[in-house]
Amino acid sequence: MRLNILAALLLAPLSSLAAPSPIQNASPPSRVIHASEAVVTPPPCKAIVPAPTEEETHARFDEFANAFLVTKNITNAFEYISSVYINHNPYAKANGPDAALDILGPIWSGLDITVLRTKFNGTFGWLNYNVTTMGEVVDRYRWEDGCIVEHWDQGEKFPAR
Repeated sequence: MRLNILAALLLAPLSSLAAPSPIQNASPPSRVIHASEAVVTPPPCKAIVPAPTEEETHARFDEFANAFLVTKNITNAFEYISSVYINHNPYAKANGPDAALDILGPIWSGLDITVLRTKFNGTFGWLNYNVTTMGEVVDRYRWEDGCIVEHWDQGEKFPAR
């Protein structure tokens, strides 16, 4: 454990050399969460105008679900999170994408996740998956203008229909 912490401290300055350079006219990442995993806070999702159709939002939800659960690329997944994101998890210390990344960034890539099912209906998307260390999880997300604006995961049930 001490060796891992020491290695992280010694290698942290090198992470800036490995970080991707910002694309011209794009907002740069706000910070690096976990240097050895290169988890970077992406710019928050910006509302799409005109608002996307339900089908287009469903496609965005599928892209989010793939990045979040299958490839476990938390940086890509968080490109769909709005700056006004409300996290209804009672253990979340604050709202917004940075607070969620503080919790998930250091651990997400190391979790053993099995996707059970997903669903999108109207403005809501559900992810149902199993994490070896936590058990079965149901996340519910509310989408607005192509971005995730709210999240629930305590006591959520996967919808029957």
